[in-house]
Amino acid sequence: MKNLKTISFSIHIDSSREKIWNVLWKPVTYEKWTSVFTEGSHYKGELKQGSTIQFLGKDGGGMSSLIAKLVENEQMVFAHQKELKNGEETGSTWQGAKEIYYLKKESDTGTELQVIMDITPDMEDYFSKTFPKALGLVKQISEQ
Repeated sequence: MKNLKTISFSIHIDSSREKIWNVLWKPVTYEKWTSVFTEGSHYKGELKQGSTIQFLGKDGGGMSSLIAKLVENEQMVFAHQKELKNGEETGSTWQGAKEIYYLKKESDTGTELQVIMDITPDMEDYFSKTFPKALGLVKQISEQ
């Protein structure tokens, strides 16, 4: 594993944790908010703790990840395993990197969504620009 840096993003959403959770992980809405990262973004696999899931773009490239922890409507922790090229596993500079989603109830009307992720330093600029756009889409869909 290369030198990884931990970065964090958060956004207040005027919606319930349950609704935001569904926006994050239901395939149809997942594809909408993750489209800012790569067109045709989707996942294959079952969302349950201990499962391996594949995050893919339309070109078959992406990441294979272990769901290290899943507490419905509260927390999802992915431990990235391998990069995927054309649907085939390759080595990864991201192996062992974590991507964590927290839903924190703030009030009767709102929830804070926080994302903490380990990244390679060369990806910091990209995620600093792109992740806020993705969270903005999660907010927009969740508040509809």
